[in-house]
Amino acid sequence: MHIVKLIPYKNSKYHFGEGDLSESSLVFHSNSLFSTIVNNFIKLYGVEEFNKYKEKIKKLKISSLFPAIYKFKNKENPEIEDEILFIPKPMVRLGFDENTQKDIEEKPKDFKKIKFISMGALKKHGEGTLKKITIGKEYLISDDEKRRFNYDKPENMDLFNNTIEQKVSIDRVKEITLEHEGRGQLYSVEFIKPLGKKDKIVGFYFLIDFNNIDGELLNKIKASIRLIKDEGLGGKRSIGAGFFKDIILDEFNMELSVDDSKETHIVLSITIPKEEEFKNFYSYQLIKIGGHIYSSSNIEYITKLKRSVYALREGSICEKPVEGQILDLRPGDKNIVEHEVILNGCPILIPIVSYEEVNGGNL
Repeated sequence: MHIVKLIPYKNSKYHFGEGDLSESSLVFHSNSLFSTIVNNFIKLYGVEEFNKYKEKIKKLKISSLFPAIYKFKNKENPEIEDEILFIPKPMVRLGFDENTQKDIEEKPKDFKKIKFISMGALKKHGEGTLKKITIGKEYLISDDEKRRFNYDKPENMDLFNNTIEQKVSIDRVKEITLEHEGRGQLYSVEFIKPLGKKDKIVGFYFLIDFNNIDGELLNKIKASIRLIKDEGLGGKRSIGAGFFKDIILDEFNMELSVDDSKETHIVLSITIPKEEEFKNFYSYQLIKIGGHIYSSSNIEYITKLKRSVYALREGSICEKPVEGQILDLRPGDKNIVEHEVILNGCPILIPIVSYEEVNGGNL
């Protein structure tokens, strides 16, 4: 397993949307991330080279993009000294210590505001010693992370600023304002801006399993990942959103499990389970995948819509490892679009301790 760390510029902004421009997510989903890497591969090496390796590339497993905090050795030194990596709050009961559990039972609304937990907090969950230490109200961290990062009152901090900007609609094909044709329309776009202070900055990361790919193809995939720095991620890149100062690719080794007898798995990707695998999920949420086709080789496809499907969200819990599956989301008449519209629904899984019995799926 490898980790890709994305370091933003000082004033970078991002829009990670699920169809509604007026709101930006903090998560860039794995299916879109996979498509980005594929399109970067085609930009670097061409369609023929991609088709040559397509079946191997489709075996990549990628997590979604999540927030992170990076601590550098000093302001001038770009080497990362420490980090806090967040994942979506798991859809299981968390292993708080006795005193914290009592507080949560008295103030359950405070717990519901938590959206992400750190890898360090996940370890404490596995030990049953988790405390409610949050950055703002949404990010749960461990007491050790609070100490290492010298956070005095993290509950008063923010990781992102949210800003709203007014934009004018652009024709997707002609690339001119609709006002030109008497159809002008203003709309709002929300951007998230990572915050930083001195030697600590907020960035992002994702995990990737190269699935035994090596040699020339591995180097080309890594180059396609590094191209994200210049090509960017998310929406509104034409107006400067989505770019990064640096991309760091490293090995990911983190022991998270404590008691194998209680071990289940949390999915960190958009997941399309095989029919026989769905019964392994006992806590999950659904997300609808669809939208316009993006093609770096056929510009005329950008006005066409993919088939819509439902998938399982990040944070869903399965009692046994699952493989997931790859889907082709071309419209019903596949003659309309010549190439596959790939949805990679094969998840990255990490172990998580479960303190509850399996009682069926939760929506």
